[in-house]
Amino acid sequence: MATGVLKCPTDPAAIKKVHIDLWDEDCKFFNVDSLELFVVALPLESDDLMGRTWSDTNGHFQVTGCASDFGPINTPDPYIYIEHDCPHRTTNATEPIQIDVIPLFLPSIVRLGNIYLDRYLDDY
Repeated sequence: MATGVLKCPTDPAAIKKVHIDLWDEDCKFFNVDSLELFVVALPLESDDLMGRTWSDTNGHFQVTGCASDFGPINTPDPYIYIEHDCPHRTTNATEPIQIDVIPLFLPSIVRLGNIYLDRYLDDY
């Protein structure tokens, strides 16, 4: 289970009913010479939807899910994908946000805390 609170200082109303998915990543991306990207995936594998939810009127969310991957070295790689309408603080663009999550087993909870939708990793 993962929990968090969405924040959007540029448009506080944009935190309501935001679509949040919990996925298991099966495709891997690698950098080659800092220029090229290529994908390594197991045959017939694609990312698997583990859970889905929407934030409440205050931006709070809780999503749960379950996954298993075939093979002894292929463990679940969960991430959260957030589709939102919060404008970026400087460009007013909106881009989905992806956050890697540490795989845990219940009853453990991953507390993500505040997630600012108006900022991206490129900002830091």
